[in-house]
Amino acid sequence: MGKSVAGFSVVGLVLGLTVAQLSAGFGYGFPASPASLPVSLLVIAVGNYVFSFPVYRYRKQLERYQEGVRPPRPNPFYSVRVLILARASVLAGALFAGWHAGLLIWLVSFSVAPENLILSSSLGLVGAVALIIGGLISQWNCKTPPSSDSETDGEAN
Repeated sequence: MGKSVAGFSVVGLVLGLTVAQLSAGFGYGFPASPASLPVSLLVIAVGNYVFSFPVYRYRKQLERYQEGVRPPRPNPFYSVRVLILARASVLAGALFAGWHAGLLIWLVSFSVAPENLILSSSLGLVGAVALIIGGLISQWNCKTPPSSDSETDGEAN
């Protein structure tokens, strides 16, 4: 998982640096992100956590379960969809983080940048990191509960 996140970040970094340099070289405006992007990324990160909470709650209830009425299972299709959304959010967040890091590197290295461009790129980077963290927490929440088959553990040999 770490290799794909790092790969997406590097691709975003290279794209951010390249697009910033090409836009300046051709006389176009700087490719700044809109102010709504960091807010949107943060809302998606919180949404990932909220969507994964029923699966997490079931896993915690199952860990405390001894006997009696077993906790109701969440819908497995829902769980898989939440896990896929979390994985996609981590990868998209890594791409956005690399993009904004590339823009920031270009602004600091090659430009006499106005503060609002550095601020918008910094806020985009913060939003992207929040999306990565939200997706990783959501993936952790969706992990499989431990096996309760203690009788069959010794019979496998």
